[in-house]
Amino acid sequence: MRYFVKVGEESLELEVDAACDGTYHVQSPNGSRLPVFVLAKNGSTQLLSIDGRVLSVQLGEGEVKLGQERFSVHAESERTRAATRAHTSEAKGSTQIVAPMPGRIVRVSCTPGDAVSKGAALVVIEAMKMQNELCAKADGVVRAVHVVSGATVDRGAVLIELE
Repeated sequence: MRYFVKVGEESLELEVDAACDGTYHVQSPNGSRLPVFVLAKNGSTQLLSIDGRVLSVQLGEGEVKLGQERFSVHAESERTRAATRAHTSEAKGSTQIVAPMPGRIVRVSCTPGDAVSKGAALVVIEAMKMQNELCAKADGVVRAVHVVSGATVDRGAVLIELE
């Protein structure tokens, strides 16, 4: 899974894969893959082996303590980022409901001409075996429906237009 991580002022895009043995492989921005082992956990402190180096990391709300240094940290998965962006664009008065991630349309709950209220379920999209309900962010009328149940869509595809 891809993660977007901001440490201090530096932004990184990392690919993290879980292995069957409980370890993780993290692909850094320069393309190298680093094996990560969780050696021990004690509350918010974790002892990690990263590429052969043992580090004690203390997790806090929005920060990480590594040794005696504290770093401001924010991380989000690709899925969370896409859903947040879709929600933000809809909340700003966008007349389009777009797919926040690639997936399969499970259900379409509206047809052109329907009057919808804020919060009304319009479409359900399934990605990675999880169903996400996309709702109207304001009262409106459905202008067009561009998908049907069973269709697969790419991230950013326009699903429904409202007026």
